[in-house]
Amino acid sequence: MATLSSGAKVTLRGYRELYGSKVIVGELQAEAQMTCRRCLEPVTVVLESSIRWGLVFSESEMQDLEKDMDPILVEEGQIPLRQAIEDELVLLLPIMPTHESCNSEWISDTESVDISENKSPFAVLAALKNEQGS
Repeated sequence: MATLSSGAKVTLRGYRELYGSKVIVGELQAEAQMTCRRCLEPVTVVLESSIRWGLVFSESEMQDLEKDMDPILVEEGQIPLRQAIEDELVLLLPIMPTHESCNSEWISDTESVDISENKSPFAVLAALKNEQGS
């Protein structure tokens, strides 16, 4: 779950390309409060993206858009701008938000762990097999 901080900034500009495509380009900048998955404390996540949307008036027009454009379906003469911005923000949210460095107690100290390349991971199974007399 994320809570959008106040002060989000969206700048958009629309134009028509040479061959008729209607395009909206812009920048999106926002901050969201999320829970760090390491220490479970609040973490601020910076969300930034460049927007390049192609306006389409039917689903069949989506096939004709350039590959670097995301389609926005215009319904009944209306552009669902708020919904498109919200969708863009959701796509920017990280799956596993974390602090750059956490002082979480559960993170193990790598020096205290015995990592030996000489031991086979199946040595325990072989020992069990020998104990059973097989």
